[in-house]
Amino acid sequence: MINIFREMENAGVTEAAVRLQEGRTQAVTEYILKRLVLVCEDIRVTDVDALSYLEILFYRVLEDSRIARKDRALIHILAKMEEDLEFSTRIFGERAGFILDFLEADTLIKATSKTANEAEKEVLGKILYIRRTFFEEAGVEAAPQVRKPMETAAYLDEHVIGQRDAKVAIATAVYGHEKRIRNPEKRFVPDVVLLIGPTGCGKTEIMRRIRDITGLPMVFTDVSSLGASQFRGRHKEDILLELYEKAGKKKSLAEKGIVFMDEFDKILLPAISDRGVNVHDDVQSQLLTMLEGSEVELKLESQSFLLDTSRMLFVLAGAFQGIDEYIRQGIKERSSVSGGIGFNAMLDKEMDASFIRENIDHEVLMRYGMKRELAGRISSIAVLEKLSKKDLIRILTEPKDSITSRLSRELKLSCDAELVFTEAALEKAAELALKDGSGARALNGIMGNAVREVLYRAPDLKELKKVVIDEDAVTRKGCARYIFEESIEEKLDSYTAEGNHYNEESF
Repeated sequence: MINIFREMENAGVTEAAVRLQEGRTQAVTEYILKRLVLVCEDIRVTDVDALSYLEILFYRVLEDSRIARKDRALIHILAKMEEDLEFSTRIFGERAGFILDFLEADTLIKATSKTANEAEKEVLGKILYIRRTFFEEAGVEAAPQVRKPMETAAYLDEHVIGQRDAKVAIATAVYGHEKRIRNPEKRFVPDVVLLIGPTGCGKTEIMRRIRDITGLPMVFTDVSSLGASQFRGRHKEDILLELYEKAGKKKSLAEKGIVFMDEFDKILLPAISDRGVNVHDDVQSQLLTMLEGSEVELKLESQSFLLDTSRMLFVLAGAFQGIDEYIRQGIKERSSVSGGIGFNAMLDKEMDASFIRENIDHEVLMRYGMKRELAGRISSIAVLEKLSKKDLIRILTEPKDSITSRLSRELKLSCDAELVFTEAALEKAAELALKDGSGARALNGIMGNAVREVLYRAPDLKELKKVVIDEDAVTRKGCARYIFEESIEEKLDSYTAEGNHYNEESF
């Protein structure tokens, strides 16, 4: 079933309209039944009936113009099922439950822990997520089950584009973290994950989604300011106090929290004080005691108490600009010692994310400036890709609660009109974000500026049906197109073609 769309294309079932052509839809039925026979010894009439719902989901994916033909996959069928279950588990629950069992069994025929490819893992993760969300009901006194890594990664896939390496690292760390929480009698060394990637590639967004899915208190802090404010009293205790307050001043809950330290690479670079001391060495030493798992004394409102960090999850993040040079240096030294020939070809290779991912280790981090003891605490390293123009376009439209869907929802609530973005507008927004250099962070401001005038004017425009944001609206060289009735739309198009700005009196 992983390749159902490719199989159907080979069978000539390529467009949604084939449902109306006699005999062509039979190919879908035969294919599904063939797969069902492989995983079920006995097939009941109710099973065949449930499969008709699977066929409906298949054709709904075909009809969705937002899904490119080459991208159609089983994961999109599961997404359509999830939409139905969000509407009503009573109506769709029974059939969906059988289909989930069938798809999971069919996928596992080929997918094992050693051989499963990324597509199969993604499907299995999505199945786990849907089952947990809509079908598993915990007892009143039962503790929630530990969230499995593939389920967490599937959730992240719905909200964050790409960055599979980081999703796997964080999902696995969260899984271990939740197990530690449920075994308080055992002492563990805290998990420390390091995320390396350029600004605006999704590091912070991944952690925001983790906060939402776990419900655990989480603090986001920029540790680069620790070195600059040592003499003003900002230390590691300030980070833990913020976490304590995020936990509603509940000590036991704060000790289960997650600490996200951004700009961590900045405190690895030398910062020499007036006395000739590297202040950042002191900062690293401060943070090391917290990452090791210790009881840190905090003071709040003239009272002091101890906060245990041994069961916290720590995530460090930074751009680590120039780290490729330290990788290059390490490869050169190792090759020289071993007398290897041909290492120059490796050094000439472009230092992209995949190359850094393959060669990053604790030795490289120490070369960059991380203290040996601190580097030894890093349990997992993930390297994030720099976002391309195509990635940025996908970020605008694909994730749940995407930027364009939020803006569309806001206009809908204001005046019940539809907000439409042209392909050229999306491409231009992506180009401007790339030029800005701050990655996905720039998209909010770019699109917000494009629709700001629309959100201001639209509530006062009667019978407004649609607003079109095109490339000129994004670049601010023109304004959005307001569409009322069909005849007015035609007149508006003529005004646009002539380069004129319309006003209400024009119509």
